[in-house]
Amino acid sequence: MGKQVEQMARSMNHEISAIFDIDNPLNSNSDLNGAEVLIDFSLQQAVLDNLRAAAALKVPVVEGTTGWFDQVDRLIEIPDLTVVYSPNFSIGVYQFTRLAEYAARLFGSLGNYDCYIHEWHHTGKADSPSGTAKKLATVLLTNIPAKKRVLYTASEGKIPADTLHVTSTRVGRVPGTHEIGFDSDADFVLLRHQAHGREGFAYGAVKAAEWIRGKNGIFTMDDFMNGLMKGE
Repeated sequence: MGKQVEQMARSMNHEISAIFDIDNPLNSNSDLNGAEVLIDFSLQQAVLDNLRAAAALKVPVVEGTTGWFDQVDRLIEIPDLTVVYSPNFSIGVYQFTRLAEYAARLFGSLGNYDCYIHEWHHTGKADSPSGTAKKLATVLLTNIPAKKRVLYTASEGKIPADTLHVTSTRVGRVPGTHEIGFDSDADFVLLRHQAHGREGFAYGAVKAAEWIRGKNGIFTMDDFMNGLMKGE
């Protein structure tokens, strides 16, 4: 993703001021060479340290790393932090999530449709299930009264009716596919988002960097997309 973001930023007429990686990690004394925004796609265990360093350098961050959202409440502990974070910066995935929310309300209100989530990614992906799958699961649980909990692992027996099953496949070089199915005795309805590559994720991250420049505070993908659709 770092390489893809670099290529996308250059194609959108932005200058790359500095690059940090495992051999040259970001810290509070790093030379940003005039950078206005940092974009972070790294490892979940590095996120909070990277955000602390960025806050000390007073530079906003687009945080696209996944797998760290159990620590999101700790962001308010970081002084002077400005960040927009999301498990997925693809604009298509964001709209897909909104469709999933609407579909969950429609089918959830009927009471006779069951549902599931499945996602596919490449073998190098660090987390399973994906952060996007977890976000989709939250959306479904919020809007389907019959679903009370989530099972993220393989089932070794019968799955209770109030449990949403979320499963994953890791294979080859698949860039990312998320599928939501609604099933009843009468029919089956399928929602699917399939990425053609990483370009959509990189484009969204660079657009988020353009959006957060000059702002202060902690923002989510909802804030960014609302601003984008309003032309902010």
